[in-house]
Amino acid sequence: MSAGVWLLSRALFAVLTYLGVVLFNDSLHASHPFGRPSFTHQFLAAWNRWDVQWYVDIAQRGYGWKKAAGTSPTAFFPLYPALVHVVGTLTQRSYLTAAMLVSNVAFFLALWYLWRLARWEIGRAVAGRTVLYVTVFPTALFFFAGYTESLFLWLTVASFYHLRRQDWLLAGAFGALASATRVSGVLLVLPLAYEYLRGRNFDLRRLDRGALGVVLVPTGLAAFMAYLALSVGDAMAFTQSQAAWQKIFTPWIWSGFLESLRQILEVQPAASFFEVHNVINVTIGGLFLVLSFVAARRLGASYGLYLAAFWLVTLVSPAMANGYPVPLISLSRYVLALFPVFICLGIVGRRGEFHNAYMVLSTGILALFTIQFLTGGWII
Repeated sequence: MSAGVWLLSRALFAVLTYLGVVLFNDSLHASHPFGRPSFTHQFLAAWNRWDVQWYVDIAQRGYGWKKAAGTSPTAFFPLYPALVHVVGTLTQRSYLTAAMLVSNVAFFLALWYLWRLARWEIGRAVAGRTVLYVTVFPTALFFFAGYTESLFLWLTVASFYHLRRQDWLLAGAFGALASATRVSGVLLVLPLAYEYLRGRNFDLRRLDRGALGVVLVPTGLAAFMAYLALSVGDAMAFTQSQAAWQKIFTPWIWSGFLESLRQILEVQPAASFFEVHNVINVTIGGLFLVLSFVAARRLGASYGLYLAAFWLVTLVSPAMANGYPVPLISLSRYVLALFPVFICLGIVGRRGEFHNAYMVLSTGILALFTIQFLTGGWII
């Protein structure tokens, strides 16, 4: 099931790339933008947008540089660009090609693990719908592009699958890799510690070598911090560089949602660019926040710990510095990591009406967002 969904979705993005670049070419009667000798180059160039360029540059140049605007590569965690560098070197292909190879192979592995996890927890039918729903989600184009979404989803789901099966060392190893992919990967230490201790009735006298799995999770983050300390002289550079993207810290976790609503209702002109982005983030973010409570109740405490930690870390750092107009920037992409919500949606999908509505609406919006991305538009 997961292999078929993966293959069909990759074909969908290939078709959207071809049609989108051709049909949205500036001139009605211009020559074909995909000239035969340069088809591959033009195809890849259409996906070389936004954060993809950061990861490709890091794969080529490492971390010892900054852009003119003060933005720094230290905001981006190392495992994904390191894999891009290795794949690019081994295949002798461009780093952009390598980035897309890493993303798409990782997404296949993510779907495979997600199907196994959902089948373990609920059943085969729910597992099938779960992988389908995450594949056609409106922002699932980032699983195809050179972003960390695919890699992070694979490592996170794999860690959960193994912790649920009490393979503590494997769960910890995947968690360590996840924490080297994104800072939120370190949150896996909470469900892993809970499941491990629960299996021992929370009796610390019964600890064994499986406890090493819990200890492993933060090592990915610790290794990146050690590298930053040696290379740029600041182990916390990954947090400080976020200020260049207008991020702030606030204990009022509802601030981002409230400011987004204010932007929609009071600040931005009706039907304007930033109003639409705020509507997207508030709608998707709000739905996933509500569904996180449902998923936590349905799937259990370890899932609830992961979901609660995700929201806490995400909502304490909205983009609100200097009056930035999109406080919940990228939230509609970040929620791709909330695989327990997709499992919950797979359960709800037993109702045919919901399944049909989800597939029609989500796939349509996904196509729209993909064309926007391919033509250089900002949808993050």
